Amino acid sequence: MNASEKPEGQGYDRVYGSFDSPLNQKLRQEAYGKDIGQHSWVTVEELEEDIPPLRLSGTSHFLDLGCGPGGPLAYIAERAGCRGSGMDISGEAITSAKARAASSGLDGRLTLRKADSNEPIPYESGSFDGVISLDVVLHLRDRRAVFSEVARVLIPGGRFLFTDAGVITGSVSDDEVRLRAVHGYTQFCPPGFNERMLELAQLRLIDRVDRTAGLLKNATGRLAARRAHQAELQKIEGDASFGRQQEYLETVIELSRRGAVSRMMYLAETGLPDSSH
Repeated sequence: MNASEKPEGQGYDRVYGSFDSPLNQKLRQEAYGKDIGQHSWVTVEELEEDIPPLRLSGTSHFLDLGCGPGGPLAYIAERAGCRGSGMDISGEAITSAKARAASSGLDGRLTLRKADSNEPIPYESGSFDGVISLDVVLHLRDRRAVFSEVARVLIPGGRFLFTDAGVITGSVSDDEVRLRAVHGYTQFCPPGFNERMLELAQLRLIDRVDRTAGLLKNATGRLAARRAHQAELQKIEGDASFGRQQEYLETVIELSRRGAVSRMMYLAETGLPDSSH
């Protein structure tokens, strides 16, 4: 995830450095119901809904933009039987993702590289049948540029699925913005903004789904799991860091409950070649 203003993804390097520890695996199991190595708000049930619209087959190749430790990337590649590539600004995330690919027997089908999603995507035009980006775009600086790069690396008719957990749908205080953006640079947007940026990037919107209820469930689960293991986490994180993470989750829950900030899923596709010429 590209959520930190610090160089080289250091903000998330601290998170991903111990991502696969027994304690963190236990926390994910308790928070999400099933641990597939995900970070943020992604669940297995959600991924199962997302795979068919991506139209991936055994010959497909897809990109996970901001793949983090590679859980959803590996899950989709295994379920669809296709190849996958992942890129993330955090070196620790890529290390974790490579280990996950190897332990899952997918290292021959997954390619992982350290790269900043704020920069041009380091792949040739038309390299991918699909692109996903899960809970990453709110941490990027120029959404139109990112979407244009996605359109470039997709084949004609290729699909782009992303989630944005920072769509403002109510009133939010400055204090809530500060607490919600604890992980670093965060760009909130109004309804319709992502749609306009997709259009400017020449990507056609196919579907849009409100997934705030799922985020609320996950945030509540994560908060409860962290409370249940408070003593262990405080030893690792320190009291101040533990408290900041709890405040962050409490803020996410409150904003979601009152409909002030929503998490949306968007599905778009590139245009097909003009057959009239």
